[in-house]
Amino acid sequence: MPNPPHILLINPWITDFAAFDLWSMPLGSLFLASLLREGGVAVTFIDCLERSKEEAAASDRSSMNTNRYGTGKFLKSPIEKPEAYAEIPRTYYRYGIHPDDFRNRLSTVDRPDLIWLTSMMTYWHPGVQQTSSALREAFPTTPIWLGGVYARLCTEHARRFSGVDRVFTDAVARLPDLIESVTGFRVKNNDAWQSFANFPPPALDLAPHKGYAPLLTGVGCPFRCPYCASHLLQPRREKRGADAIYSEIMKWSSESDVRDFAFYDDALLLDAKDALWLVLEKIIREGVQVRFHTPNALHIRALTQEWCELLHASGFTTLRLGLETISSEKQKQWGGKVETEMYLSAMGNLQNAGFTGREIGTYLLCGLPGQTPEEVSDAIELVAGAGGQPFLAEYSPLPGTAMWEQARAACRYDLDGEPLYHNNTFFACRRDDFAYDDLVALKNKAMRARRTVRDKCGAEARG
Repeated sequence: MPNPPHILLINPWITDFAAFDLWSMPLGSLFLASLLREGGVAVTFIDCLERSKEEAAASDRSSMNTNRYGTGKFLKSPIEKPEAYAEIPRTYYRYGIHPDDFRNRLSTVDRPDLIWLTSMMTYWHPGVQQTSSALREAFPTTPIWLGGVYARLCTEHARRFSGVDRVFTDAVARLPDLIESVTGFRVKNNDAWQSFANFPPPALDLAPHKGYAPLLTGVGCPFRCPYCASHLLQPRREKRGADAIYSEIMKWSSESDVRDFAFYDDALLLDAKDALWLVLEKIIREGVQVRFHTPNALHIRALTQEWCELLHASGFTTLRLGLETISSEKQKQWGGKVETEMYLSAMGNLQNAGFTGREIGTYLLCGLPGQTPEEVSDAIELVAGAGGQPFLAEYSPLPGTAMWEQARAACRYDLDGEPLYHNNTFFACRRDDFAYDDLVALKNKAMRARRTVRDKCGAEARG
């Protein structure tokens, strides 16, 4: 058998007007690193978005600002704004370590047999292109493969402009065969690649910043919301067992002294009685002192009184709920998974369990085709009146979703040819009755509402 190959995994830079590390570790790459190592492959991982304090001190290009629970600001450098964004009066940045730092790190890496580059938002593709260019400069003969969200949703654009050798859109289960076809090496753990439930824990030891740890108890979502690409990216619903989830929490809390854990699930509480419920009961029973955060929205229909009490008792600290809209017509059109009365009932259950508005945030969709500013404004008021903090989730058109054709019809920009127009900051689906200024006004209204809720909670806590 050939010698084990060496694969270099890269998390690329972000290019955008704003970016923040809200528990955003490259979990997919870390799962791949773990599968590769278990299979006998040598692995090197470089995270261009690394936030270690040592990196910030050495760079002196941006201050390190770590917020509560391990979140914080990325290093950033202003760069030239793409022509597509000429009308946006904001500074455009490259987020992550400086290119000189990246090149220095690459110079210390033994020549890899393969380079795997991941991707996230479709409109972050300039960061992918800049990263692949630096990789090509350092390793001109090594094949570069691109996977991830941009690769899956904008495949042809990625093939034309990313600068990589292969755009990977297949299931992870195919990678062992592809590795063997290129390197001649057969991984030792082919079965583990065939199902998410068989994956080993992600290789978090390769991530330099350990202020928090990501958790993924299952992939896929049973709903098919017209604006969401989750079912395209993860068509199969698969879950991990209670023992594996609990062991992972204990591993990182004991070995790395991690106290904050962020769930990355799209449907965390759905059908979770046989796994997550048992884990949280054991957390309580064993007296494990951790904090849990849910940056992805929890499904409101799952927030029964018993679930809310369990979440509170086991250490859930940051909750985000997915209300989306209070228009009953649009609630039906957008997936039928929530109703306003259901949301108000869930808020009551959470508050009865001991949660306050400081812990509860609610996502409201904003700027979708056919939506009015008044609908969003009314929703902000309802959420704040119920004691929650409203957060606007500005619409980003996503290829392949059911709403994509509506977005194309409502947009005067080339959504097909230029993913930069998918950026929610750009607001491609603006129109006369829902203009860019309306979006800004709604964002400001939501910000004021959050401040009012927090101030009220603070006053109540002081007595």
